[in-house]
Amino acid sequence: MFGASNKYINSVTIIAIIVVFMLLILNIVQYRIILEAERNLSDMNSKLDAYKMNSLELQERVEKVTNNYASGGGFQKRAFELNENSGVIELQDLFSFDRYHLIYISKNNHKSGFKWETRNKGTVIFNKFNFEFKATTIDSYDSKPYDLNSNSIIMTGMAEVKFDFDIESLGNVFPESKTGDSSEKTEFEVIKYKLEAVDSGIGESNKYDSFELTIMPNSVEAPGLYKTFGESEIITGELYLSEITIQKSER
Repeated sequence: MFGASNKYINSVTIIAIIVVFMLLILNIVQYRIILEAERNLSDMNSKLDAYKMNSLELQERVEKVTNNYASGGGFQKRAFELNENSGVIELQDLFSFDRYHLIYISKNNHKSGFKWETRNKGTVIFNKFNFEFKATTIDSYDSKPYDLNSNSIIMTGMAEVKFDFDIESLGNVFPESKTGDSSEKTEFEVIKYKLEAVDSGIGESNKYDSFELTIMPNSVEAPGLYKTFGESEIITGELYLSEITIQKSER
């Protein structure tokens, strides 16, 4: 009787061992399946990210080649009355832009001061005027038809401006630090900007094109420019030796 009981216990033990062993094998197999699935999922996510990047790059190239691309560069003449009403001078400003950059440089090499009728500060007399603008961000870039024949581009963003002015009512004006210490020089001030350029699509290369740069300083980020121009000023003139090309937008 005891022998039969021992045989039964041994049989149960062997079966239990076999079941535990099979469960162990099953767990190992499941673990390997899960591990492989996670590895495949990771690979798929990496490939998906790569596809997304390629898609964005291709979209950008398509927009650049087709209906959302503009570029321009050359010179712009701006005329100002000399101080004491003794004649007129022309500033010959340099500009260049596309969807990745925008620069504008204006310098007065004349010895006589000139009058600038500003939008917010009235008449400002500059005895010296050096202005170097460089966009640091292009936050929006939108092309659209301007009229039947013309196309336009509007760009907005942030810019760094280096400048050195001698103003009759203010004296020397240069970039100021954010500390409020006007005697502490810094390399540049930061402003918002908007560029609107028009490609007429007719006539000579720049005869009917236009370039209008609006600078928007504030008293914190750009105290020197703000006390010179106020909260906004438009810089525009007559284009020459320049070219503005804006692809027709279908949107």
